[in-house]
Amino acid sequence: MDPIHPDKIFLPTRVWSIRHPIDSDRWRPVVFESDDWGSAESAPDIATAQRVAHAWNDYYQSDRAVLTTLESPADLERLFAALEKFHGVDGLPAVFTAFACVANPDFDAIRRANFSRYAWIGIDRGVPQGWERGAITAAWRAGITRGVFAPEFHSFLHHTCPKTWMQLLTTPGRDGDLARKLFDLNVFTQGRHIPEYEGLNVREQAIQVKAGIETFTRAVGYEPAAAVTSDAYPVTEVIWALCGIRTVCLKNCKDHNGAVVVYHTKPWNNQDPYVPMGAYSPLEDVVYLSRNAWLENEPADETGPIIQRLWAQGEPAVVSSHRIHYVSLRPENVDQGFARLEDLLGRLTAAGARFLTSAELGDLYRQGWSLRAVGPKQILRKWSEDSEPIRFPNNARHLIQRPDRHRFEIGANGAAKLPLGDYELE
Repeated sequence: MDPIHPDKIFLPTRVWSIRHPIDSDRWRPVVFESDDWGSAESAPDIATAQRVAHAWNDYYQSDRAVLTTLESPADLERLFAALEKFHGVDGLPAVFTAFACVANPDFDAIRRANFSRYAWIGIDRGVPQGWERGAITAAWRAGITRGVFAPEFHSFLHHTCPKTWMQLLTTPGRDGDLARKLFDLNVFTQGRHIPEYEGLNVREQAIQVKAGIETFTRAVGYEPAAAVTSDAYPVTEVIWALCGIRTVCLKNCKDHNGAVVVYHTKPWNNQDPYVPMGAYSPLEDVVYLSRNAWLENEPADETGPIIQRLWAQGEPAVVSSHRIHYVSLRPENVDQGFARLEDLLGRLTAAGARFLTSAELGDLYRQGWSLRAVGPKQILRKWSEDSEPIRFPNNARHLIQRPDRHRFEIGANGAAKLPLGDYELE
């Protein structure tokens, strides 16, 4: 047998395809992706935030202010009301795909165990002591019913590996001292990334992801179809897919000049600058989405023209806009965040946008059609002439085209000849 030389070893390459391209210039789709909902991470109130900032400064010489906090039903109602003011050309309101963090530490249980084991509280059961805000998941569900809030899966414990964190809490030295000082404040963020799946083997990752997705499902009433984190390893995406995730978001992102952003501070993650928007991976059986527009601190008069340029180039707009701009310990920052959001939504409405969720966009790329519940309505989008066969709910008999109200019948065999467009099932 001949020896194998390194220059003759052929490693398998990834195969990408775009199964059903989207005519974005025609449909003008916009997806708002908003991360971190449900995370009781940094500070429950301004007094704690000041103590956290002082601790970070003492240990890391960081002068970063702590602004993020957990949302309340009132915060969510303000967001829902803002989104409901604006409707796309299909008549549907603007919507946030809200990536949810579903597990926060049970600080009291960890204390009782003398740091010997990790304990957590699923967002379906509540939040840690001192972080109480009211019925958060009930408010999430209200936003789902109103068609303006579409939770999807973000993380188990936000940007923190429970295993690594527990090791920190029992480790002598500077990092351990800081972790314990923050723990005493019922805070788990360390002011730096500790990748969520760091040091977890495939079985441990699977257990954590499965627990997170089960918690998510109990909290919102449906299984997640999309997931995002910058902490994923390649095997994490496989586990997500095995748990039912069909769309992986933030596979890469681009700045407003169109340049791919490379996260040098996160070398562990599975982002790939070469994967195009809407790419399908047959290995994981997932569609990948990218973020290509920003409404973080950017003004609407910058982001709006970027989105129109993306449409003209044939690409949907996937806008990044984190929770911190709508829920913050500084009310003036929230006012500015809502002002930017409403300014942009007004511009997009005038430009003929359609507002989609990440799961809808992923399904349009995957199969050429999507189906989404908006309260009691079922909204079907068919945007590809060669779409896969549409699977209608058993009780659906007719479709009403939006916005012109043309009526189409679904045959006894569950088939319907439909022109491209958006429909409401009846």
